[in-house]
Amino acid sequence: MAAVASKDHLGGLGRLVRALVKGFGILALGAIAGTGALALLLARGGYSAPEIVLTVLLVAAPAIVLLFLAGVRELLELPERLRRMPQRGTEQLNELTRIAAEARAASWSRTPSLLWRLRGLVSSTRDLVGFALPLRVLAPPFLALTFGAVVTCAILIGVGLIALLVLAFS
Repeated sequence: MAAVASKDHLGGLGRLVRALVKGFGILALGAIAGTGALALLLARGGYSAPEIVLTVLLVAAPAIVLLFLAGVRELLELPERLRRMPQRGTEQLNELTRIAAEARAASWSRTPSLLWRLRGLVSSTRDLVGFALPLRVLAPPFLALTFGAVVTCAILIGVGLIALLVLAFS
């Protein structure tokens, strides 16, 4: 009974986090649009090198937010990846055993195809051993950077709206 209640709480938390991810994604896209409006305003009288640098720097904030959101999505998939781990590990061990058996009996002409299969197996192992990588988004320095980027994105939306008003009435 307690396990079912715990699973329901995790499901509710997952839905809440997904809604926040969607909202912050919209915020980041709005900031990109705001930066575009500001760039249009700056380009009216010619676009100088410092203005180009400023525009690129302003796009960095939404990029940081989008990077954070990608990490959070990976974190949301983590429980399912951990549940699949034993089955995937067994499947990969069986495939590695088959490749090793074929390599013992194979001629040199089959070596490239065996190496290709081994490459595929090694690259799919990333799902098994890479489960700690999404946790990097929870590092305090990255969270602080993301918070600053979110505040900057909100400001960029306001600046973009003002830039659009200036463009419309001038």
